[in-house]
Amino acid sequence: MGHAIRRARPGDAHQIVRLMRTIYREGRYFVGDGPPLAESLGRRIAADDRQDAFYLVAEGESARGREVAGWLELHRLQPRRMQHVAMLTVAVAPEWRRHGLGRGLLRRSYGWAGDVGVRKISLNVRAENIGAIALYRSEGFVEEGRERGQVRTDEGGFEDNVIMARRLS
Repeated sequence: MGHAIRRARPGDAHQIVRLMRTIYREGRYFVGDGPPLAESLGRRIAADDRQDAFYLVAEGESARGREVAGWLELHRLQPRRMQHVAMLTVAVAPEWRRHGLGRGLLRRSYGWAGDVGVRKISLNVRAENIGAIALYRSEGFVEEGRERGQVRTDEGGFEDNVIMARRLS
C-alpha cells in the first residue's frame, strides 16, 4: 500500500475531518467528543504561524482514489519559557495502521521541530492504545507520567492517560 507524506493544506480539511470522525467512532483512541468543523480546521491550517504549528498528511491510494490516510499536528507551547516544547497529535486510518504511516509522519516532523527550536515533543495517549505506545517507544519516546482513571471509556469505565515525550538533540 503506497503512500506519500506532505504538508497539509487548507483544502485537506474535509478529508482530515472525515479521518478523525472514523477514529472517533472507534471510541478507543481520541479523548475529545468529536473533530472540529472542516472550515475551522482549514482556517487554522492557513492561519497558524509556521514557526509555532506544523501539519502533515499522509495520502494513500485506495479503491476510492488518493485520500488522506494519516494526519499529524505539532503545536509549540506559547509561554516563552516553554516554547522549546511541542504537543503532538497523530491519527492514522484503521486500514492504514501498521503500514509505516505513523512512523513516517513522526520522522518527517522531527526536522521541523529542530528547525524552529523545539527540543522536546510531548504527547498524551490512552493506556490501552498499545500499538501507538509501541510506536512511540520505538521512536525514542519515554513515559513521563500517568494520570490514573483520567479518561472515561464508552463502556462506563476509566482508563489511564499516559504522558510521553521525546527529547531532540
